[in-house]
Order: sequence, then C-alpha cells, then structure tokens
Amino acid sequence: MNAEMAAVLWDMDGTIIDSESVWGEAQHRLVAQYGGRWTDADVTALIGSTMEQTVTALRSAGVDLDDDAIAHALETAVINSLREEIVWRPGARELLRSLGHAGIRQAIVTTSSTSLVDVVVRALEADLTFSTVVSGDDVAHGKPHPEPYLTAAARLSVDIADCLAIEDSITGLRAAIASGAVALGVPNDVALEEGRDHALWDTLHGRTVKDVLHLFSSRRGVTAPGMF
Repeated sequence: MNAEMAAVLWDMDGTIIDSESVWGEAQHRLVAQYGGRWTDADVTALIGSTMEQTVTALRSAGVDLDDDAIAHALETAVINSLREEIVWRPGARELLRSLGHAGIRQAIVTTSSTSLVDVVVRALEADLTFSTVVSGDDVAHGKPHPEPYLTAAARLSVDIADCLAIEDSITGLRAAIASGAVALGVPNDVALEEGRDHALWDTLHGRTVKDVLHLFSSRRGVTAPGMF
C-alpha cells in the first residue's frame, strides 16, 4: 500500500501552521497605517490567495505603497511573528514526523514566499527533511491553478495522481483537485463542503500513517484529474 502513494504534498499556511490570524493581523495593521478600512471578512476572503491578489486588495483598501513595498511590509511582519512563535495546527507536526519516519516523501506546496517558508522548514528540520518545497516564487500561476502541485510532482519525478495533497482552504483544494492529486481538506478558518472530488477530515489530531495510506488507497481513482 505504501508503494502506491508516492508523496504527501502539504499546504503550509492554515494546514501545517496556524498562521492565518498572523496574516490577518499584519493586514489590519498595514491598512490602518494608511487610514483605510479592513475587516475580518476581508481577511477571510484572502485565505489561500496569492501575494499578488493580496497586494491588489490592500492597495484598494488605501495602502499607498507600490506592490513590492506592500509585499515586503506584509511578509516582514509575518516572518518576524513566526520567528517569535509558530503555532502548529493540531496533529500536523506529529503526522509530518510519523510520515517521515515511515519513509514517505513529503513536500510543502504554498503560495507564500521562499523566505517565509524557510522559517517553517528550519523549525521542522529536527523532525524531518522535505523532499522539495514549492513556494509562490517558483511558479507563474498560484493556487487555485494546479501549477504549484504539478511542479512539486515534477520535481519529485512522480505522477501527481500518486500524491496526496492536504489543504485547508477552498482555493487550495481547487488547486489540488485540478492537478489530479488525491485531495484532502482539513478546514481551519473557512468551512469546507463535502464533495466527490475530495475527502474531508475535521482535524489531523490523532491521525496516523495508517489513516493516510487507507485514505489514499480508498480515494485514488475516484475522480478523473481536474481541468483548469
């Protein structure tokens, strides 16, 4: 059964780490500096979005900086916060460690920048080594486009259909499903609906390697690869 699953591809923000609130706080502070209005609904609407989409929204809210400056200010705030403390999603770190000990390759597939991902990778380096990391800097099209997941599979030299992708957002799930991976949603700040094209777990807490392998074998081939 293990040989049938080539790799587990992890989203990062909201899936491995509980960082959506960190992003939200950074957005609120930046907009407030320029006298704009930013609500919790605005934060929620950007969960899973690319940096380009986030920058556009912040400029529309009144942040009077160029795109690069907005991205730099936002990422710097988030990175500084994560360097002080990383809050792990329930069960994520334990499952990452268990999969690594079982010899299953794992990758991070995220829209966040390489510099931000490095903070998380370094925090986990005592527990495991990722086989590859695909950041927002590595692709032309971010989620919900399937390119990030297809890039990870190509780097691992595996068929994307032989991979399990774990996501917390609607945007991320769309990318995973469109890529043709077996898609698993674990909701965090945004509710995820049931669907034939993906599985849902309420939490990763208490989940084991056996659970992951069973899910993969039961879901593989249930739906055809998605089209974008």
